[in-house]
This record gives sequence, structure tokens and C-alpha cells, in this order.
Amino acid sequence: MNRLLEIGFDPAGHWLLDGVALDFSLARHSTQRNILYAFVCDGQVMYVGRAVQPLARRMAGYRRPAPTQSTNARNHKNIRALLERGSAVEILALPDNGLLHYGQFHLNLAAALEDDLIRVIDPPWNGGQVDDGVHPPATPEERARGEEDGTEPAASAVGGFTFILQPTYFAQGFFNVGVAAQRLLGQDGETLEMFLGDDPQPILGTINRRANTNGTPRIMGGVGLRNWFQAAATVSASISVEVLSPTSIRLRAPPRQPQEAGSALGIERTTQAAIWPRRKEFHVLTYAEGGLAPLSTYAREYGIDSTTLSDFADDVNRLGEPGSLHPRAPVSAVPRALVRAAEDPIALRDQIVAFLHANEATIHASRLLLDFRAPGVAPFVITAIELALASAAPLLEEVVVVE
Repeated sequence: MNRLLEIGFDPAGHWLLDGVALDFSLARHSTQRNILYAFVCDGQVMYVGRAVQPLARRMAGYRRPAPTQSTNARNHKNIRALLERGSAVEILALPDNGLLHYGQFHLNLAAALEDDLIRVIDPPWNGGQVDDGVHPPATPEERARGEEDGTEPAASAVGGFTFILQPTYFAQGFFNVGVAAQRLLGQDGETLEMFLGDDPQPILGTINRRANTNGTPRIMGGVGLRNWFQAAATVSASISVEVLSPTSIRLRAPPRQPQEAGSALGIERTTQAAIWPRRKEFHVLTYAEGGLAPLSTYAREYGIDSTTLSDFADDVNRLGEPGSLHPRAPVSAVPRALVRAAEDPIALRDQIVAFLHANEATIHASRLLLDFRAPGVAPFVITAIELALASAAPLLEEVVVVE
């Protein structure tokens, strides 16, 4: 058994007797195709096989074999005999992660390893024979019982939770699990199967319990998870997670809402020099800071003195909410910390949305100039602007971001 674990096999489930009926339980790899599996009893490898169909469906063939399925019938008998005498029969599995290539060609890991494993380990139930993963079809009677009717056994969830797809998750392919759900998942460093949407093939990730100071899991999915996030969801979407086992989950995103024709608002990105001749056509939204920051540059164009400007910036920062010099000047500001210190696109988005609602109610500007240079415009600021305009941009006909 140790030789199998050393090359990447891991525990997938076990066999059991349900009354008088033989049954199995799979905690992971249940829907994985093209997979090597082994039956192990008391540390001894009893059988090695290969499944070209989903692992759960292959195990179902052993559970109630048809008379024509000699391999299934023989292993059914052997497994039952061990269970009836009180021994445990484990199911180990080694999935093909698709990473093994020779040049441009994918190497079939299961097919490549099976012969040598049987030759070296010589499992007693194989009798020197290779299980090529292809077996006679079930009889009509068995199909009528639903054993191999083409329906893959669905792994039932043991729990679940949701999370909001933050910009960093969306961009990098990870997510954090809250305190309430952390007990559902495995230990630090364990490999995690992630089924994305209805895809029957999982990607592999890692459980990281060291990234967060309170020990809650961070699920690291890398490029595969990032690509799925960006294809299936949008930032701030609510992602649901079904926990199939401590090392297997399924993620689902809400359906994308089709955008109404003409509802998209383009954002122009330009320099201050390029937009300066048109500056008075816009209402300006910046951050509350005096001195050489953008707020002073625009407000003084409308005769706002330094004392008024300083008091205005202090009020915005003290209250922690957007403020406006309207109607004296078409200039508004969000708290300074959201641009200078926080680097939180969601918090900044919320402040911009609050301004947009105020614009709809009282200011009525149709052109908006956003200048959050400090001195450059950070990527999280652009993300916040895009999120805000996607959720609330009434009245606006033109939006310009100064870079």
C-alpha cells in the first residue's frame, strides 16, 4: 500500500455491507474518469484496475454484477468475503491530472502505469491479468435496476456556504472560507478537488490554513479557478459552494444577467493635460486632500479659497462619506484614506456609488471626471470605478478617468 501512496494514490473511499447488500462510499474522485484505483485490505493491495468511465460508475459494476461480467463478479465475491469476516476494504485512487506530456502529446497516466503496477505488486485478485477499464455492458435486467444506466451517481453534499467574489479572488483564483464553514474542510496542505459548475472533471487546488491569522481556510485554485471565475461570474457575485467531503467541493455561480442594449457606459481614460480644456464640462469626483492633490487643482478653478477647501476635506474625512462643493463648485470628494491607504476596491466602490445616488437626487451632472491620482492611479481604484459604474450610473452620458 505504501508504494501506491508514494506515487500519488490517495484514499478515495471504502466498501461496506448495507445489511446483506454490498455497497461503497466515495469521499473523492467519484466523477473522475480515466483513473487508476486499487482495493486494499490491511495494508495489502488486493487489486489494481483502471476506469475509463467515472469512478463511481465503475464501482457500481462491482456492487451488483451481471452474470456476463466475470471481473465484476469475481471482485464482488472477494470483497464480500473480506467484509463478512470483519476486515476493511479501502478504495485508493490515482487520477490523471492531464499534466503529463511527451512533446505535444498527452500521456495517459492510468494506461501507462497499470501494467507495471500489476507486474511489480502482483495483486492476488488480478491473477496477473490487466484490467483495461473496458467491460461487457450490463444486461437489460441490470439496466432496469439502474445500476449502469448511464446516470452517474451524484455525490451528495455534506454542507455548504456562499462567499462574495472579491476583486482579488477574481483576479488571482483563490477565496477565503468563513469561520462558520471552516470545519467542513480538511487540514492545511491537503489537496482539494474543485468541481466548477456542472463540469464532471475537477481541477485540483490546495487548502491553506496559514494565510489567514484566525486559521480559517484559504482555497488556492490558481489559474484554473481564476479562469472559471472570469468566465462564469462577475466581481461581487455570490458564489455557492457545495461541500461533498473535506477534500472535495463544487462551486456554482449565479447566471449572468444579460445586459440591456445601450445600458453599457464606456469609460475614457486620459491625461489631465488632454482633458483640461474641457474641464468645466464635467463634475469632478476626487479624494479629500488639500495641498497639491487634485481637489485643490479643480476647486480653485471655481474660486474656492484654501480655508473653505480645508474645512470641506476635514468634514469628508471625519464623516467617512462622500461630500460635495455643489452648487458652489462642481467638485465632490470621497474620504482620503480610501485612495491613499485602504486599497479596498469594495469600500471605494461603495463610496462612488453613494456619490452617484447623490448625483441622481440633487446634482444632476451628466458628465463625470474622476481624478484619483496619488500620484498615479492604482489598479484597485480602476476596479472600484468599474464596479460602481456597473451597478449605478444613472444620468451619466460621459465618464472620464484621469491617469
